[in-house]
Amino acid sequence: MRTKVRFFENTADIPDPKRSILEPAGCGPEVAEVTDDDIQGMRFAYLVVELYSDDPRLPILQGRFQALGLEPLERRWDEYTEEELDAARLLIMSYDNNETVFGGPRLGTTYDMSEACPRCGAGARQTSAMFIDGEDLPKLEGRRASATYYKDMLVDEKLAGTLAESGLTGISFRGVFAAFEEKGPIELPWRQICAAHTLPRMSPRSTGIEPYKPCACGRSSFTNPAEVPMRLAYRATDVADIRDVNVTWEWYGEVKFNGDVSKAVFPCPLFLVTPKVRRIFLDAGVTGFDWIPIRVEES
Repeated sequence: MRTKVRFFENTADIPDPKRSILEPAGCGPEVAEVTDDDIQGMRFAYLVVELYSDDPRLPILQGRFQALGLEPLERRWDEYTEEELDAARLLIMSYDNNETVFGGPRLGTTYDMSEACPRCGAGARQTSAMFIDGEDLPKLEGRRASATYYKDMLVDEKLAGTLAESGLTGISFRGVFAAFEEKGPIELPWRQICAAHTLPRMSPRSTGIEPYKPCACGRSSFTNPAEVPMRLAYRATDVADIRDVNVTWEWYGEVKFNGDVSKAVFPCPLFLVTPKVRRIFLDAGVTGFDWIPIRVEES
């Protein structure tokens, strides 16, 4: 595992960012990109640098930012080898947010709220097919798998069949419909992946996870600060009885809920799957997903 660090800085007010920032740090085009374009009368000038956290150029680059009074946006994430991914007990399954489709309660998906938190909705149990916005259908073209913005995992019918026949545990499927304002919903040749097993609370030794709008239930509004890699940890006893497809006890993301499910923005759990699931996705040519191993504490 190695940690990657990405900096983004607006350079509109910096005359020569290559000379003042990059050259002193020894950062060339292999790790840095400088853009200064005029698009329809608007200037877009910015700097992007990506380095590994153990790169000796990193502290020099940070020093240049500090000397110029700059506070660039910083993001850190971990990169894993194939061996590390294949050996993981469980993997966080995450889809590119820029390619997600909009779906959930505001499109007509229904939920049983009898065991959910009445304040945030964490624990809501889906009771219908998944309804997605019909205007997002172009995002599914040419893809075998996708996800809603709220981390509902979607696969085409053929991949759903492969998953169903593979002997995976803890997996089931629901239908997927496209919702339109001026006509009725249309069933799609896609299926939603559902998990039957919820893991216990993560270990307090988890990092890169924090509640930004805590609910009294203690279960929702968790988020991942961009500058800290997500590293979920579980006790060995908590993963002794896992399935191939699981979800977290914690629910992540924004919350807007006043009791009306049809207008709700629910938080959502993360999918944690075994490497077997990842391998099936890769063999099917699926792209757009990140897979992040959990850490298991033996004591």
